[in-house]
This record gives sequence, C-alpha cells and structure tokens, in this order.
Amino acid sequence: MNQENVYEDEQEEGLTFKKIGRFLQKAWLRMLIYIAIAVLLATAVAVPIRMYYKSEPIAQTTIEYIYSGIEVGEDPSGAPLNTDNIISTTVLAKAVDEANLGGKIKDISTLRDAMRIESVLTDEYVRLTEAAANGDTNAANTLRNYNMYPTRFNIIISNPSAIGLSDDQAKLLLNKVVNCYYAEFQARFSVTTMFAENSYNLSENDQLEFTDVYDIYLQSLESVKAFLARMETEAAGFISAANDTTFAQLASDINVLSSSYNQFNAYILSNNIWRNRETARNALLASEMDINNRLEPLREYIKVLTEQIKNIHPNTTTTGAGTDSNPTTTIISYPPQYFTYQERLDEANRQVRDYEVQLKNIATRLNNLDDEKPTDDALKAKAVENLAGIEKQTVEVIKKVNATVADYYDTTFVSSSVRQTQAPVVTRRGISFSLLVVYAVTVIVAVLAAGIVTAVKMSRAKPTTEKVEDKKEEAKE
Repeated sequence: MNQENVYEDEQEEGLTFKKIGRFLQKAWLRMLIYIAIAVLLATAVAVPIRMYYKSEPIAQTTIEYIYSGIEVGEDPSGAPLNTDNIISTTVLAKAVDEANLGGKIKDISTLRDAMRIESVLTDEYVRLTEAAANGDTNAANTLRNYNMYPTRFNIIISNPSAIGLSDDQAKLLLNKVVNCYYAEFQARFSVTTMFAENSYNLSENDQLEFTDVYDIYLQSLESVKAFLARMETEAAGFISAANDTTFAQLASDINVLSSSYNQFNAYILSNNIWRNRETARNALLASEMDINNRLEPLREYIKVLTEQIKNIHPNTTTTGAGTDSNPTTTIISYPPQYFTYQERLDEANRQVRDYEVQLKNIATRLNNLDDEKPTDDALKAKAVENLAGIEKQTVEVIKKVNATVADYYDTTFVSSSVRQTQAPVVTRRGISFSLLVVYAVTVIVAVLAAGIVTAVKMSRAKPTTEKVEDKKEEAKE
C-alpha cells in the first residue's frame, strides 16, 4: 500500500524577526565591503577638495567690540550698531592716504566695492547649535527665538590683486583702516565738551543787571551739579590722571563757585547796586507776572495728579494658611501708573518750589528798587571787578570738568571699546563643509546600497529554490 506523504511549506507572512535575521546574515559582509569602498572614495574626493580647492583670494582682519550694549546690537549711544561705518568712504580715504597707496587706489568707491564686513558667530550661538544638533531639546527651543548679536566682525578685501594691491599692501591697508576707524569711533562717541566754556563773560554787558547775571550763572551751575552727581554715582572710583581730580572733587569746586555767586548777590542787594533802575523794575515785574502765570496751572496739575494717585488702589495678595508652620504673608503692590504719577507729582512740586524761591527773590529786589538813592559808581565798578573774578574761576572749573569727562570716556570707555583681535592675513577662502557629515552620508548610502543589492539577489534566488523543490516532488511521485 503506497502511503502518500504530503509536506506543507508554511510561509510566514509579513515582516518577522526571522526574516530580518536571515536578511542581515546575508547582507552584513556586503555592507562592510560597500562601506569600506564608499569611505575610501569619499576620502579620495572630499579631502582634496576641502584642502586644496580655494574659491576666493581675500585679505582679512578681525575687530571686536567690548563695550556695554554691544551684546544687544547697540552702539555706545544706544542706537543700532552700523558696521558699514568701518569701511565708510571717509575712513577708507584716510586709510589710503596714511598707507601712501593713492597711486594704486585712485577711486575710493572701487575700494569700497571690493570690501565687506562679515559678522563672526558668537560662542553662545555655536554652543547652542552644536547642542541642538546633538539632540538637546532645550537648546533647540532656545534657538527658535534666539537673536544673535555678534561682537566680532571680519574686515575683508576681496581679491586684492584685482585692485592692484600686493599682499603686503593689502595687509598694510587693513591696519590703516582699523586705525582710522578707531579715530572715527572715538570722535563719534567720545564726550569732549559737556558745558560751554565761553558763556561766563556777562560782567561787561551793560544791558544785563547784576541780579540777572547771577540768576543765569546759578542756573547754569545747577545743571553742572546734577551731571557731576550722576557721574560720581556711576564712576565713584575714577581718578583723572590728566587732571588730578575726581568727580566728587569737581562737585565740591562747583559748590564753592555757587557760594561765591551767592556772596556776590548779597553784595549787590546790600549795596543796592543797579545799572538801570527803571529797566530793572520793568524786567522784575514782567518776571513776576510770568511766574505767577505758570504757577496757577501747575498747582491745578498737582491737584489732578494727587486725585489720580488717591484713586489708584493697591493689589493685595495673601499667601499662607495662618499656621505656625505656614504663616500668612500679605503682599501689597501698585500698578505701574502709580509710580509714574508719583514721579510727575514730585517734579511738579519741585517746580513750584523753584518758582516760589524766584518770587521771593523778586520781591526782595523790588523792595530795594523802592530806594531812589542813586547807585555809587565806585560800588558798581567794584561789582564788575568781583563778578569778572568769579567768572574767571568758573571758566577754569568748567574747563577742568570738560577735560575730566573727556578723560573718563577716553580712558575707561572709548579707547577700550574696539580692539583688533586678528592681525591682517592674505589667504584664499575655500569650500567649507564637515568631513564628519560627508562620512555619515557615505555610510548611510553604502548601507542602503548593500541592502538593496542583497534584497534583489534574495528575490532572484527564491524562484530557483522553488523550482528545485518542485522537481524533487515530481521525482517522488
């Protein structure tokens, strides 16, 4: 009795670990071979291109800004930094002249067209970029809203030989450009004269009463006092070697001058010295009327501000359960407009105070003018002499203030705000790419190619295997 044996070839459908294992068993050696060949080919092609292929001859130097504000893209005055000023036609013209290259470069615009400024990526931006590339999600999120403000910039002359410059001449010119830009930057942002020095010369002006001169000078010195107070807070430790002084000492000198002017005013009032009584009376009455006209609306303004401040209620926040371990804390806060109104109220009250002082001075002077006794010429001459002496002292102090301010900005700010961080070089700029990226792409392509070839060979081998199995079955029958 013939027994018929039936063999069923169970085919697993879908992708299984067994199929993946069989595929890798057949493909791994081919993958290694393909990877080795691909890496060798990539090295033979990419490395010579990166090392030897140069696309642009350039002369280059680098400068860096290091003052406060550059980290947010501002110049020393608070405006957006304009790096085009580095290679402005004014700077380039001076640089060409100092480098004695006028015979080579006759048209500054041609040189300007051949130059450019390139920003250098900040260290923080590079760090964030690398971290994001390595999978740091925090770095990637930061980069989405990141504004990069470079502090270093490359000054570049493209193809110097095209404008007739040798390598040495190009490097010399770049150094001169940096030096001329230093001078332009210092002139643009240094404070050289804060206060007018030639305005203290009113003693010989017969059209002004001595009391008017006193008022003008005292108001002028008040602005100097306010400025020196700010500088004393900002740079308490600064000592001007050029002027052998500090801002505190200068403020003391201004106070001495104010005392001298006050003594002069007392001398005028006590001796009832006037140049023209009728003119003085009319001027004082006009001033009194003007001040009263200003005071009335100012006092109304103060009432409105006071009422607005009264109507602003604070926000009260209470935290804690009121227990020993978690005591109750009450936080009282005011909206921003509350403080704005308070500042306006303080300023208005200060103005009222100043006006009231002026009115009292006017009243005193008008009382003196009621005395019809003529002014002694000798006293008048002495007043002119005394005032001229104080004026001379004032000019000397104001000059010292200006010189100290200029010294401060020059030595502690402007002169150290820009520096050259790379000496000029002449080179050729090549193609910039990462060999690691090239190798990574190469390996991926090689693995994919090996996998495709293996899959094709396996698919072609399957029908052949099935035919062999069919023949075996027929032979058994």
